[in-house]
Amino acid sequence: MSRARPDRPATIYDVAKAAGVSHQTVSKVLRGLGGMREETRERVAAEIQRLNYRPNAGARALARSQRRRIGVVGYETFESSTSKVLRGISEVAEGAGYVLEIVTVDPLGAVDEIASALEQINATDVAGVLATSPTSNVREALERIRFRMPVFLDVNGDADTDPAGTHRSISAGMVMDHLAELGHERVAFVGGPPGWDSATTREAVYLERVAARSLDARILGHGDWSAASGYEAMKDADLQDSTAVFVANDRMALGVLRALDERGLRVPEDLSVVGIDDIPEAAYFSPPLTTVHIDFTQAGHVAAKSLLTLIELPGSAMPVYPRSRLISRASAIPA
Repeated sequence: MSRARPDRPATIYDVAKAAGVSHQTVSKVLRGLGGMREETRERVAAEIQRLNYRPNAGARALARSQRRRIGVVGYETFESSTSKVLRGISEVAEGAGYVLEIVTVDPLGAVDEIASALEQINATDVAGVLATSPTSNVREALERIRFRMPVFLDVNGDADTDPAGTHRSISAGMVMDHLAELGHERVAFVGGPPGWDSATTREAVYLERVAARSLDARILGHGDWSAASGYEAMKDADLQDSTAVFVANDRMALGVLRALDERGLRVPEDLSVVGIDDIPEAAYFSPPLTTVHIDFTQAGHVAAKSLLTLIELPGSAMPVYPRSRLISRASAIPA
């Protein structure tokens, strides 16, 4: 299909007409957003290339000169997952012409203090707000504020919601399924810090699964996501006749492995151990750790694209988080 005015640069409307789609669909393709069939995306991409379409950066900047920033609610932590999520958010935001304005809060701090920090974002001209890996305190603070811009709450793709609105950890379900397949019925649990949504949803799945099989829950303690806290939870824990330990994240699992070794217990011969996150070091633990891989960088991409959808294409289908997958290694064997 040719254009009526081949002497002028192609516009987004020319691409839309040639591809047989709306200009909003072309915009979604240009920004890497979801909500369309792959065949449509490929057709639009082919017309963009054929027509040599180049977005008018000057016009876009003029149209949105006052709304080119995204507010991000972050927090300081030793967890590598946080930096990966922020990197993913930054990559997508930069590609779409936005910069990040990060406000750091204590996720377990007083709700009033968190709300005060969030009000600082609300008083600016950011185009939208993205909160990463929330806690109950962060969520409560967010609910207190009537934001003037779209807000997206990122869950890293690890939360599924039932018809009643209850969130459940997808990765925790994978861990419990895997241990059941290996024949483990007496599973103990080391949880994350109370107040963190990911810790709450993972523990909830553990409790539901053992209750469904009329077994006793064996919660050995709660850590703060660090290896040291996993070690403290395990060093004097009463394991009774447990055959496996589900640890709410990999770093705590590292501490659990150390404590079990000091107690003279062999992993996996005496006790299987499974974590969540698949941090880079997990494959090099002794023994290598069975865990659930969560792609935090891609999750950051999805979170940023989701917020951009709310900002630029409200009402459109939201991007889908990447699927987590269980990584079976030497730390877990049949009971």
